[in-house]
Amino acid sequence: MKTRLSILCDNCILGSGFIGEHGFSVLIERDGERSLFDTGPGLSLPLNLKRFKTDLRDLSRIFISHGHYDHTGGLEYAVEQAGPVEIVAHPDVFARHMVEDPARSDTAPRYIGCPFTRESLEAKGARFRFLDHTEEAAPGIWFLAGLNPPLDRRPKDDRLLLEKEGRIGPDLMPDDASLLIQTDKGPILLLGCAHAGVLNILEYLEHDMGIHQLHAVLGGTHLMFYGPEMVPAFAEKIRRFSVSLLAVSHCTGLGPTLQLAQLLGDRFTIAAVGRVFDF
Repeated sequence: MKTRLSILCDNCILGSGFIGEHGFSVLIERDGERSLFDTGPGLSLPLNLKRFKTDLRDLSRIFISHGHYDHTGGLEYAVEQAGPVEIVAHPDVFARHMVEDPARSDTAPRYIGCPFTRESLEAKGARFRFLDHTEEAAPGIWFLAGLNPPLDRRPKDDRLLLEKEGRIGPDLMPDDASLLIQTDKGPILLLGCAHAGVLNILEYLEHDMGIHQLHAVLGGTHLMFYGPEMVPAFAEKIRRFSVSLLAVSHCTGLGPTLQLAQLLGDRFTIAAVGRVFDF
């Protein structure tokens, strides 16, 4: 089955007429169906769709990788464009995700979760399908959820906090999810931010799903929040999975991006806005 992935939102752009924005969104086209993976913060989505000369009116579903604003901010626009549409997400996607700036002790944690409520989105036609585990959510597309790696194996991002029942504590991002898509060239892994840890996600594929080879890995890797030793370890994992294409974006970080380009050579690229990947 032919699969096309078009990058609609990312921090970087490729080509004129596109808008870069801190966030991520990908249009998935396969077998006559169109799905959206994340929506970015909201500003760039309609502008970049117009530049792509397309829209979301015949969208089949929306997958959400997690509840941060930079992946859910375009949800209202997407639902309004698509009309009644299924949204596949973890049940905690509307959690009270917060962030604090450790360099500024005088500021209180601020909310960085989804800017819309479930009720407001449902009123516009959203139909939520909540999955807290891995399941084939559409033909040939697996929603990878429910990973719970130990704290010491996750990206170390102490800025992220969770407000629950009036208390604020560390946010382990239980709503983090990714997609595994079967294509004619082999399976591809599509990441939002990989808050569960990109190495942990790859190990989950290997040990829990019996997948030992991937054609491509695309999306945000959160490597900027690992120690420097993790970039070579990730590159080695990419080789071990015989990955032909690694296309990083969003939260990978400039340093890890440059390091991966050096380590992986021709199999490395950037999933910037404007890029189209055919599989």
